[in-house]
Amino acid sequence: MADCCMVYFRPGACDLDASVGALAGYGMAVNRQRDQLTVSRRGSPEFRVRLVIGGDVPAEAAEVGEGTPYAETLRECGARFEISFDSLDEVLDEINTLMEVQAALQDASQGILFQPWNGNLSEPWRE
Repeated sequence: MADCCMVYFRPGACDLDASVGALAGYGMAVNRQRDQLTVSRRGSPEFRVRLVIGGDVPAEAAEVGEGTPYAETLRECGARFEISFDSLDEVLDEINTLMEVQAALQDASQGILFQPWNGNLSEPWRE
């Protein structure tokens, strides 16, 4: 079973093509097959990125944000990037690549990152 984290954002703020450019801008090797990206960097674990729009996403985003400073923003989110990988332990051992994948997708979508393994929510970094 794969582990994953999500970047929630407003529909239309970003698409898979824009995410390819953002990831490549961070020096990632990106391979697109239909609606999924495979992302890696030499010596790092492989990440799979999928864009999900609508369906249960708005309810999930609202639930994730409930009682947090991001509640209002997450209630407006109807899209998410799902970043999945095979081993959380392996990814955390080489955390830099995960952080860069997350940052690239947050930069592209201006979305809120959710890490289920620790319940952490964070907004994109702004200068």
